[in-house]
Amino acid sequence: MQYNEMASRGRVTAYLPEEIQKALEEWAEEESRSVSSLTTYLLTKSVRETPRAEKR
Repeated sequence: MQYNEMASRGRVTAYLPEEIQKALEEWAEEESRSVSSLTTYLLTKSVRETPRAEKR
């Protein structure tokens, strides 16, 4: 990721079930990352890899 991409980041608030939050915290710790960093990675990967219908 380039610096100029980092500067234009958006912000999202999500309310997660407790078990998902705990799983993310454990996963992030295993990878020595913050939950925010892990979540950004997972959401970015999902959006890029999920096919979407073309706009009409």
